[in-house]
Amino acid sequence: MSEDAYKKAFERERNARKEAERITELKSRELFELNSALKLLNDELELRIKERTSELETARNRAEANTKAKSEFLSMMSHEMRSPLNVIVGLTELLDQRELEEPEGGYVRNVRFSALQLLNLINDILDLSAIEAGKIVFESTPFDVTYAVDQVFKALEQRAIDKGLTWAKSVPDNLPVPLQGDASKLNQVLINLLDNAIKFTRDGGVELSLDQLQNRGNEGEVWIAVEVTDSGKGISEENMDRIFGKFEQENTSTRRVHGGSGLGLAISKQLIELQGGSISCSSEVGKGTTFRVELPFRYEGRVSEDVGARDWSQVNLVGLRLLVVEDLEVNRMLLRQMLRNKGIVMFEAENGKESLEVLKEHDVDLILMDLHMPEMDGIEATQRIREGRVKRVNAEIPIVCLTADVFKETKEAIFSAGMNDFVTKPLEMRRLYQVLSHWRKQIDARNAALS
Repeated sequence: MSEDAYKKAFERERNARKEAERITELKSRELFELNSALKLLNDELELRIKERTSELETARNRAEANTKAKSEFLSMMSHEMRSPLNVIVGLTELLDQRELEEPEGGYVRNVRFSALQLLNLINDILDLSAIEAGKIVFESTPFDVTYAVDQVFKALEQRAIDKGLTWAKSVPDNLPVPLQGDASKLNQVLINLLDNAIKFTRDGGVELSLDQLQNRGNEGEVWIAVEVTDSGKGISEENMDRIFGKFEQENTSTRRVHGGSGLGLAISKQLIELQGGSISCSSEVGKGTTFRVELPFRYEGRVSEDVGARDWSQVNLVGLRLLVVEDLEVNRMLLRQMLRNKGIVMFEAENGKESLEVLKEHDVDLILMDLHMPEMDGIEATQRIREGRVKRVNAEIPIVCLTADVFKETKEAIFSAGMNDFVTKPLEMRRLYQVLSHWRKQIDARNAALS
């Protein structure tokens, strides 16, 4: 190769190398700028994520605080509304048992019905909130379904009579007793259905029928069918789907004419379905409507505490030493009346702190402990007893909670504190006697084992 050719080749190679270095430097600069831009973008995204996470955390905390505040408010309102109703329902039950002459007897029955109707509305509102919060809880206690239905039927009877309606009930004699389930929720559904039937019936009548569904359910399970039939105005086909909606009635004129919250059927449907049951409706305009409910209950066939075969007004509680802890004098008075002539030795305290002083001075077999009280509530008083911090008191003494607060958290707190059982307000004498009789048996068995 000549010298000129060699120089030209060398120059071309050098220029190519310079061009390659220039392109490499350019690409490196572009890559650096791109990496810098990506880093800025990544930093910005991380900042936004942190800000959004903080916002979500704040929103979650606010939602949890609102939920807690709502639960506490509903718990308080449940107690405050049920407490006076406890007295009205309890005293009218006592008066009704005296078989007063008319018109006084009718006055008492109407007062009792109005109180139960108000209580049912409160239950509907509280249950609606509990269902929406996923905190609804169902009791599982033994009860006589025939007795439960009969009490609801009697409570609404006067209203049907006042409207001049026939009022009929059909219940077979061989329904299993006791069934295990939530009697109060069944009563709530029945009151809603029967109240609606009376409300929308001008002529004719209302009939309530019960039956046991055969060959239905698993072993130890009993299915009960309830039908409420009226001869009222009926429901049009196009409005059939609306009747189970919240705050819904067939049309706006219905609420103007008949009143009502429009909650009853919506709540009833949810209560039934959450227990594994079903509700259906058939109707013909101008001829009437039938609502049919099918609900499962447990049945274990035990007869040691046959709540159906026993007249609980004759239960033997003689000699039981009972401490009632309740801050309202009117509620203590109601309990005195319910337990009078039972031979019970009854002590009283206005709050948890006072109850501990009473227990130091007197031997007691069982405690009825209110939940919400000033100075010291029922939870703290129970915890002190269970921890053995009260001299002369058996730390395992049976404690039954008296409460108008029926929320899940409350029931969990009751049992976590060491309470053995609970009775809800408004107090029903039959349920109170049943609980006291149960624990009387436990006390007698324990004493016999120690002797």
